[in-house]
Amino acid sequence: MSDAKDKWLRQEQAVRATQMAFDLSSEVQKSIKKQAIDQELTPSDMIRKILGLDVKSKKTRQRLSFNLNDDEIAQLASRFEVAVDDKRAVKQQVADLLIEHTKKTK
Repeated sequence: MSDAKDKWLRQEQAVRATQMAFDLSSEVQKSIKKQAIDQELTPSDMIRKILGLDVKSKKTRQRLSFNLNDDEIAQLASRFEVAVDDKRAVKQQVADLLIEHTKKTK
């Protein structure tokens, strides 16, 4: 029962946390984001590290994501010559394209 109470107390503290957002120059933001990526941290954790605060989360696997509407998925399916309803195949083709793009820009 004590574990459940401890968990509830931690959740309550998290709810009370204050989020801070900063309007910094794009140069400063890029620098912090690049440092975070290089150290496999989130930008939030990188800021905590810079401030000398505890970084509680484990290193993260950075993910890239973006949104596609149905028309864009159909457009990409056509481009990659895969079935429109096979989103997994479209996703794999996009991943392959991004990998190739990265190899070319190194």
